[in-house]
Amino acid sequence: MTRFCDLHCHILYGVDDGAQTVEEARALIDGAYRSGTRTICFTPHYNPLRELQSAGAEETFRTFSAELKEKYPDLTLCLGAEILYHQRIAASLARGACRPLNGTRYLLIEFLPDDDGAYIVSSLEGILASGYTPILAHAERYNSFLRRPKLALELAEKDIPIQLNVRSVTGGNGKKVKKFCHKLLKKGVVAAIASDAHDPEYSDAKLDEGYREVFHRFGEDYADTLFWKMPRALLGLDEND
Repeated sequence: MTRFCDLHCHILYGVDDGAQTVEEARALIDGAYRSGTRTICFTPHYNPLRELQSAGAEETFRTFSAELKEKYPDLTLCLGAEILYHQRIAASLARGACRPLNGTRYLLIEFLPDDDGAYIVSSLEGILASGYTPILAHAERYNSFLRRPKLALELAEKDIPIQLNVRSVTGGNGKKVKKFCHKLLKKGVVAAIASDAHDPEYSDAKLDEGYREVFHRFGEDYADTLFWKMPRALLGLDEND
């Protein structure tokens, strides 16, 4: 059976704008598991202006993980954060207000949709120089990148990983966004495709549709890399565990 690793989702309940109840979180987990997901990193939003919102993430993670291990013993669970870029990220990490992915040196970083492309690139370079490796969350959401896909190539040349959302890859966010995603995939500059799942009413937690899309257009090896091998590596996990 093909396995998937989801390194970006908002399934952990009650800590951001994702699942609000444990029942919603269970529904998302059940759907993801049925479709083949076997590794999940919960990445609640971290916004320095709303710090209290994510304060209970670690305790909720421990409680929810214990429950899920009973039902799905082969499901690997990790904790991280999707960090809204700000200039004091290092200080936020130092005091434990936000966290890297699964205790690694990788940080999942997001920006505002209308942020300038040069600002995004230079900000990520600054994080890289600090000793952490930033992963650009959902690159297809930034208008500057949609207008200038070469910005994504610049990041790849600097070994800054790029993550895309599965819904964008399969066309759920429109033809323009899908075309952009497939251009990056063709160039080989994408590191991972994730769900960014928020709402149990949608199927965004299910990565199988995106896997089939990449498999048929770009081949099995590339699909396995984007949906299992590279996300696991970014989480500090052995692909064979």
